[in-house]
Amino acid sequence: MAKSEVQPESPYNEWTAPTRRFSPFVALCSVGFLGRLSYEMMRTPITPLYATHLGAPVELIGLIVAAVTIIGIVVKLPAGALSDLFGFRRLMVVGALVKASGPFLYFFALSWPILLAVRFYHGLATAIYAPPASAVVAKVYPNERGYRLGIYNGAENAGVVLGPVLGGGVLAVTAANFDITFIVAGVIGVLALFAMVWVPKDQSKTAPVASEPGERRQLGQALRQLGIGVREIIADPQIRLVSLVEAMLWMGIGSVQAYLPIYALTIHLSVWEIGVLAGAQGVASVLSRPIMGRRSDHLKSRKPLIVVGSLICIGTLIAIPYATSFFVLLGLSVVFGLGTGIVTPSTMAMIGDLVTKGNYGSAMGVFGSLWDAGHAGGPVIFGFLLVALGYRTSWLIMALVMGVALIVFLLGTRHNPPTAA
Repeated sequence: MAKSEVQPESPYNEWTAPTRRFSPFVALCSVGFLGRLSYEMMRTPITPLYATHLGAPVELIGLIVAAVTIIGIVVKLPAGALSDLFGFRRLMVVGALVKASGPFLYFFALSWPILLAVRFYHGLATAIYAPPASAVVAKVYPNERGYRLGIYNGAENAGVVLGPVLGGGVLAVTAANFDITFIVAGVIGVLALFAMVWVPKDQSKTAPVASEPGERRQLGQALRQLGIGVREIIADPQIRLVSLVEAMLWMGIGSVQAYLPIYALTIHLSVWEIGVLAGAQGVASVLSRPIMGRRSDHLKSRKPLIVVGSLICIGTLIAIPYATSFFVLLGLSVVFGLGTGIVTPSTMAMIGDLVTKGNYGSAMGVFGSLWDAGHAGGPVIFGFLLVALGYRTSWLIMALVMGVALIVFLLGTRHNPPTAA
């Protein structure tokens, strides 16, 4: 079976064609921004506060927040692999459909168990959409991989920034009317789906249709070849090490997203201030990601930026539970966002550097699944630690786990360091 290569006549040329009226890359960034804006409104502070409103036990709030990410652990790998076979855009449209419909289902969440079920459904949005979106950027911009991924992730993170601020603002203005917040998030999700119109179709590897015996054999052959590609990606120790660092980083991020709003309530911050804290973290990440992504493109190795960013995040996690005022927490949120903005463009670009056979979707799926394992595990683990040990010890443990992962990464890449393309 022929390897996947981008030929001169490939539709991928639409991404760089100067004659297009509307840049496909701008369209992709618009989908990412609007989708994340809707999605993150519902993640924090809405979900923790709504779960509290419904009477959810404090140790299960982390699970409810993390449910969207738990789905990603299972779905991102097959979604990325299938996008290699059937085309990136098809999977992205499915994810955008879930993102548009998800917020409206919160109207039916009249108890915390139903809210948990809705969160699992809503998680399919990013689980299906994210791997092919990152993969298409990595594939069509090989010479600017870190820079373009930094811009795209910066656009998504702009939604991460504004989502909590907008969600907190709507709650504050409407006197904690959750229904209006659900409507606002749903409308924004529909706009993200509409923006997919300007994202070009792409050429899948084979996209066979199993309607005739010969075509069914072709589909089976394609799926077997896809399975071989996935196994090769999973077996790559470099990809596993890079994914480990990102997973542990997102374990810390997940704990902050789920429990910083609850911690802020204990020091008597307002709902609006809680939203600003979450937004400040995203602002720092948005501003730093393109800069750090381009910087990583010009370094011989992306590893130094991963180390520096991880150390910043580790130190910030330790400091957060000692803050007792809005402005101190605001400063720590900014520093934490800067650390994440340094790490993530370099790790995502490094994954693209390590792909050798065109299986970009599979690689991003593996990366995304491990990322989500950390992101989902963080709030769940932190919730039980919190009940037993309190905020200070719990976030210290999170920081120590991130430190151990960083050491493993450094030891594992000591003799075979990943390099920038």
